[in-house]
Amino acid sequence: MMIDRQLIPLTLLHASNEQEIEGRTRLQKMVFLIQQEFEERGEDLPGTYQYEPYDYGPFAKTLYDDIEYLEERDIIDESKETIAEEDGKVKYNYELGPRGEEILQEWPEEQVEIVLEVAERIKSDFNDIPLLTLLDHVYSEYPKYAENSVL
Repeated sequence: MMIDRQLIPLTLLHASNEQEIEGRTRLQKMVFLIQQEFEERGEDLPGTYQYEPYDYGPFAKTLYDDIEYLEERDIIDESKETIAEEDGKVKYNYELGPRGEEILQEWPEEQVEIVLEVAERIKSDFNDIPLLTLLDHVYSEYPKYAENSVL
């Protein structure tokens, strides 16, 4: 059973010709930015994540829970990439899985289109920039979410 808020990460992964998203932090921040844009416009999303200030700015644990749920059902693919052998640091990359398109089609087309319009812009602006640049943007635009940052 799909939850309305899951439309946001699925649409984000579908945007920009299904270009992969590198890193959990990047995925988390881009979903946050989509929600913020809707909130600033005064428009409703079908469902949202509750963010709180955390180590790297806005964080929603339920987004990680949803990603795990979607990954277990082949709706999204999560791959791991070791980036620092000595300390075991891993980066997680995300893309739509084999069932992703099929699941997106279960939502009303107008809902998908509204979210996709914003997701396309957010992804094109922030998917290929350095992560620290993305974090700087989020911290400067939404300072209350930076108060617990370790950076």
